[in-house]
Amino acid sequence: MTVTTSRVCSWIVALVAGLCLMVGGASQADAHAVLTSSTPARGAVTTEPPSRVTLVFTEEIAVTSDAVRVLDPEGRRVDDAHPVAEGGNTYAVALRGQLPHGTYTVAYQGVSADSHPIAGAFTFSVGAPSATAVSAGLGARDPDAGFVGRAYAAGRLGAYIGAILLVGAVCLLFWCWPEGRENRLLRGAVVAGWGTTVLCTLALLVLRSAYTGSGRVAEISDLAQLGGVLRTKTGALLGVRLALLAGCGALWVRRSTSWPAGRRPSGVLLGWAALTSAGLAGTWAGAEHASAGLQPLVAMPVDAVHLLAAGTWVGGLFVLALLLLRRTDVPATALARFSQVAFVSVCVLVVTGLYQTWRQVGSPSALLETRFGLLLTAKAAVVALLLCLGYLSRRSTRRIAQATPESPGTPLRRLRRGVAAEAVLGLCVIVVAAVLTSTEPARSEASAAVAGSRTEGPVTAEIPFDTGGPKGAGTAAVILDPGRAGPNGVHVTLTDPGDTPLDAPAVEASLTSQSNKIGPLSIPLLRVSEGHWTVPDFQVPMPGDWELALTVRTSDIDQITVRRAVRLH
Repeated sequence: MTVTTSRVCSWIVALVAGLCLMVGGASQADAHAVLTSSTPARGAVTTEPPSRVTLVFTEEIAVTSDAVRVLDPEGRRVDDAHPVAEGGNTYAVALRGQLPHGTYTVAYQGVSADSHPIAGAFTFSVGAPSATAVSAGLGARDPDAGFVGRAYAAGRLGAYIGAILLVGAVCLLFWCWPEGRENRLLRGAVVAGWGTTVLCTLALLVLRSAYTGSGRVAEISDLAQLGGVLRTKTGALLGVRLALLAGCGALWVRRSTSWPAGRRPSGVLLGWAALTSAGLAGTWAGAEHASAGLQPLVAMPVDAVHLLAAGTWVGGLFVLALLLLRRTDVPATALARFSQVAFVSVCVLVVTGLYQTWRQVGSPSALLETRFGLLLTAKAAVVALLLCLGYLSRRSTRRIAQATPESPGTPLRRLRRGVAAEAVLGLCVIVVAAVLTSTEPARSEASAAVAGSRTEGPVTAEIPFDTGGPKGAGTAAVILDPGRAGPNGVHVTLTDPGDTPLDAPAVEASLTSQSNKIGPLSIPLLRVSEGHWTVPDFQVPMPGDWELALTVRTSDIDQITVRRAVRLH
């Protein structure tokens, strides 16, 4: 059946309208747990030593005895090593003994609902600040750094590439390739995609404990940890993925001995392949951003469909590029059929991508003010270029059937170059998509700042930034104390990804009340130490919702302004 362009466009309009109606009244929730507030607050100086430390996150996290550690100025642990969940995404740990004056470090570590490990640290002081022996590495570990973090990222990317290749090769072999034609290269591509996915999934399973735990290489060889990993959500889904792949492999071997070359699969086999592909895609959707936050019961199927559509299109491009480079007798019917399949896949990607963008970004400004938004914008730009090349390839496909005897190979040569370029761009899209899975969604960043600003007491905001230049990435911790109308002490602390002070050449801040048409009110920050700016008595004229604008300049040309909503009492 031929699908016309106008009919597909009508489907897209109807689906987008349905999604808008479905999600328009949804409530706010987030993926990627973020610390919103604490007691004592970040940077606070208390007159009396606290009896415990309380942390509030944007979502529930999985905790262990080492999830929250409180270290004294000498680096000794002073908590009871028994963090407890108190409901409402709040966790507390009791402190042992009477704490002497000085600066204390609170380090936290856990696994958020979207399966990504989180870690961080902050300090508070009793009596007065003091020097501390706690280093940035002891205070908090970056789970994506070091050998284990890089190996896990490589395994995650490899699993994506393997799955994309597998889906694309199966689509070409089972659906696009004409009956009666030899298809050994396609069968080899299916085996290569299957093998890559299996090996990378096994690597993720073995690395998972060290990735979410200590990050030490020695922990990889501790097979006793494997049972604990399989009892977690991510570990269980990795196990399901391996089971599905094992079933695919067994059926493939059995069918290969009795399936003549060039024979088209039966309807039963096509249905089995579709269901298995959906199951495999579900193991990704159930373990990543789609599984937590807004409408997970909608987001997970949408994410699975998005992955399958990407595999059909981009994975098919990989295999088609290989076919065109290795042979010149690719059937025109296979090219035409894949062109139709690719067009439908792109339409599906547009619809599911729009929903995912709304869900994970939330506002247009976040596309340019967060790392997640910038990566998503880059991905969209590459996809747009990919679509332009795809349009040219579709024209070449139509011309192959109309090629004259004098120049039979000209359209094929153009198609070969175009598909090869599409395959390279498709690989870039997959790399960016893999990075996005470990990046905090923009909506989560914004809601964390709002949630942190709405707690009683000092208003705190964690604001990631990236000026785009060398050493331009980091986090700004902003505190407005007491967080109410009147005089406020404003503190801005910049740290790099390693949680060490980042001494930027210039930092500026302002507050604006859009509803009351006040501002922007410039905050006269003064540098008091490396990576720390403050003003003791900035006057906030009235309570309510304000927009905090923070401008960070890390060189003569590298600068960014980020904005966060705060509520002052």
